[in-house]
Amino acid sequence: MEEYEYSAKFYDSILFPFIRPIRNKVVTLAKQYQYKSILDVCCGTGDQLKLLKQHGFEGEGIDLSDAMLSVAGKGEHKADCIRQDATQMHYENVKFDLVMTAFSLHEKNHASARKIVEEMVRVTSEGGDILIVDYELSEKTSILSKILIYFIEWVAGGEHYRNFRSYIKK
Repeated sequence: MEEYEYSAKFYDSILFPFIRPIRNKVVTLAKQYQYKSILDVCCGTGDQLKLLKQHGFEGEGIDLSDAMLSVAGKGEHKADCIRQDATQMHYENVKFDLVMTAFSLHEKNHASARKIVEEMVRVTSEGGDILIVDYELSEKTSILSKILIYFIEWVAGGEHYRNFRSYIKK
């Protein structure tokens, strides 16, 4: 069974209220820097790409989860996403102005996360930007936020949760 088979359907409705400010900040940055080509690595449900599309940006996403990609292909502003391994991207002669990933590296083992970042660098155009958004739990993070984040990651289960805990320790 695929890791996100059941959660993909309600993933956005649970997380979007908490990450909306971050999604909106990405749109603000895209407007500020006028990116022409955007790649969302480990795009999940394509939520960020859909929001960018609503603001006139074109982009594409890659993800390994068929369940998440199924959600990405639905709705008024369908995200252009394909199934592809982020550790071995198939972009040989294509470069992007903005290569981004959000809330994905914490769920990968260290070697995979490192390879994903290396691939992101490889497919970024000269003068382009890389944007990585993920958790940083510090002494400034409220107890309630920490509990919520740990709960969400625990629900994701198994390897995802183990990798999250390892990520937070580093």
